[in-house]
Amino acid sequence: MCRDTLELADDSLFIEKINQTFTAAEADLVGRAHAFFIENKCADNSAGYHAADLLFEQEADAVSIAASFLAPLLWHNLASPDEIRDHFGPVVAATLENLHPPFTCHDGGRPYRHKEIQEILDAIGGTPRKVLLFISFRLLALECATPPCSGAARSMAQETLDLLVPIANRLSLGDLRRRLEDACLRILDPEQYAYLKERVAPIQAEDDKCLKILLDGVQRLLENNGIAGRVQGRTKSLYGIHRKMTRTGRSLQEIMDRVGLRVIVASVPECYTVLGLLHAHFKPIPGTFDDYIGLPKDNGYQSLHTCVYPVREISHKPIEFQVRTELMHMEAEHGTAAHWRYKSASEASDHDRRQAQWMRGLRHQHAEAPSSEAFVELLHRQVFQDHLVVFGNGGRIVRLAEKATVRDYLTIANIEAPQGAAVKVNGRTAALDHLLRDGDSIEVLASDAPNGPLEKEANKSDLPSTLGPAHPYGLDWYDVKLMRPTSRSKAQEN
Repeated sequence: MCRDTLELADDSLFIEKINQTFTAAEADLVGRAHAFFIENKCADNSAGYHAADLLFEQEADAVSIAASFLAPLLWHNLASPDEIRDHFGPVVAATLENLHPPFTCHDGGRPYRHKEIQEILDAIGGTPRKVLLFISFRLLALECATPPCSGAARSMAQETLDLLVPIANRLSLGDLRRRLEDACLRILDPEQYAYLKERVAPIQAEDDKCLKILLDGVQRLLENNGIAGRVQGRTKSLYGIHRKMTRTGRSLQEIMDRVGLRVIVASVPECYTVLGLLHAHFKPIPGTFDDYIGLPKDNGYQSLHTCVYPVREISHKPIEFQVRTELMHMEAEHGTAAHWRYKSASEASDHDRRQAQWMRGLRHQHAEAPSSEAFVELLHRQVFQDHLVVFGNGGRIVRLAEKATVRDYLTIANIEAPQGAAVKVNGRTAALDHLLRDGDSIEVLASDAPNGPLEKEANKSDLPSTLGPAHPYGLDWYDVKLMRPTSRSKAQEN
């Protein structure tokens, strides 16, 4: 069967983008995977092409994009693992190993079974690429579901919110996480989705007028001070609005009570310079400043946050600012997907190793949880609730849940204190049940071990160092100057 002209044109454009982005060897790998997909795919199966295009938007590496073409062929028995290894090498083959199709899920009419969650954790374990592929194909399936949705689609959406959204959040896949959330809301509560979509539009239109004025003003402020940077504005996502209304009981107008800007510059010193300029030209609101550059979040998120009183002639709403570098922006937006672009090979490898250990830790926590429902609750609590920040040996930053104890710190930080070791909090010996406070300094001293405490071997417990703090839901970022979504989609509010 001949492929139509439009499909051929799309393929040509895609290959051109690949050749412009990757090295010759990387482009060759993706090109061969694309050709293999076209040669072997079912007539009505274009999932690989759509997934590859999505991953390209996420700044993913060549191996991930190549694997996205090949995964559907394995799932439909149109290619074998041996063929993949022979034609595309061991790295691509390892990425696809045990990666089952993400289109099936548990029966929503009954509680989770231990086996089902374990299968998902096993499928996405090993390398961050597996998580990225699984989430990308799941997102495409959710976005293609047509309301009124079937029971299977609703179950898939609920499973996504329970398991995949917190995992995407922990891996800093900000854009994919927000799209997953909105797709799930459309399936699980289509009436609320349609209601919010209709009611939010005029409010956002009014905010956009304010953002255009602020954008021009802040851009001039940068230029007048010799700082090269770009400014983006934001509006809230539908899922974020829905979740906040449900959690707080506040009205739509109360939820949409702020407008915000993000300033992206070249260096860390410029971030702090911009912060000073903003505080000099606007009146800062006490208690709203957070420095996630000096104290990064556990998933790597870095940015300066501040909120200022509005300019009455422009807006009655407070103005939120986030200030970050280009690299921080890419980390927040695309996380593990794009590390190859801005990390060295050794840095990327080390990060992949830590992420793989974190995924193994999830499997361990699931095995130890009293029930699968308890594991889901634990995962959400650890990822999304506010955390204490404490400082461990060597200045290590660890975030813990409220009312955490020294014992919790030792467990979450994956530290095995030798027999007879003393634990000091702020220089004073403390018991294991001592309640920790934000900013505490913790030191584990071993009287009979000159090298001090050792972190547990990964194969002993595989506990994650931490599952990370909350990334507040619900911000879709727009280039207000152009009044359209940014080309690399939306960035994460934290």
